[in-house]
Amino acid sequence: MTKASDVFHYGASESNEHSMGPDEQRPQSARTSELVPPRPSTGERPVDSRGSGRLTPASQTRLLILALTIILIGTAAGWAAAFVLPKTYGARAELFYPISQGQQNGDPLQQDRQLSTQLVYLKSRAVLGPIAQKQGRQFSDLDSDLSVQILQNSEVIQVEAHGSTAEAARQTLQAVMAGYLALSGQPTGVTRNLGIQLAEAHANTVQLQTRAQQLVAAVLAGTATQASLDATRAQIVVSQDREKAIQARIDELTLTGQTGTDAQLLTPPYPLPDPVSPQLLITIGSGALVGLIVAGVVVAVASRRLRGRADPT
Repeated sequence: MTKASDVFHYGASESNEHSMGPDEQRPQSARTSELVPPRPSTGERPVDSRGSGRLTPASQTRLLILALTIILIGTAAGWAAAFVLPKTYGARAELFYPISQGQQNGDPLQQDRQLSTQLVYLKSRAVLGPIAQKQGRQFSDLDSDLSVQILQNSEVIQVEAHGSTAEAARQTLQAVMAGYLALSGQPTGVTRNLGIQLAEAHANTVQLQTRAQQLVAAVLAGTATQASLDATRAQIVVSQDREKAIQARIDELTLTGQTGTDAQLLTPPYPLPDPVSPQLLITIGSGALVGLIVAGVVVAVASRRLRGRADPT
């Protein structure tokens, strides 16, 4: 019984081996080795058949040359623009606005406010309006061509005007200075009224003094009384006191800077030697900056494409 089963198993295995092809007759150990991949030995790393994704030195060199070329093109464009764009010229003048001790009152903020007020006054319609009308320009255009500033830690105001030529800028600035000084030198309405009152009080005093002299002669001649002379002399004292009060008020307004400005033309308008715009260095720098930005974008896109080719998915 045992031998028959052995023969049966032997025949079945032999028939199976004959039914398999020559390629399928492999040892069991070989088939097992195909299912389990070999492990790398310690100290060795598996080699990736794909690219590393890094740019080659040649690619890096080409990108660097491309970036430098774009930056040089931007710089050259800025340099060319400095000679092609229309030029603007300027003229400059300085005003001295003294602030007395009475105006300062130990308050530096008050001094700053007074100087800042003069800056606003210089660019106001009262000053620039007639000039713009005479030149046939808009007020906004003239205002944009005029710049004012206070020089640091000083009472000097710098005024600068721009124009298509140096002479045009100087003439515009000359008109601005003349208009400002003419208007700022005028007394205020309060000061004018006080001046009129002072003149009237002084004329009344002179008239009373003349009448008093006549009354003295009349009293000596017996044609006038002493009482009328004393009354006239009392009126002279009242009129003189009124003159003093008005003058004191005018002096007070003068000390507080309310009678008009004492601005003085420190430096007459003079043309600037170089054009105000375009400035060569600024234009070249702007062109180089634009070229640098464009180069950065182009190099970033190009390097990404090159890495994609070197490291396909």
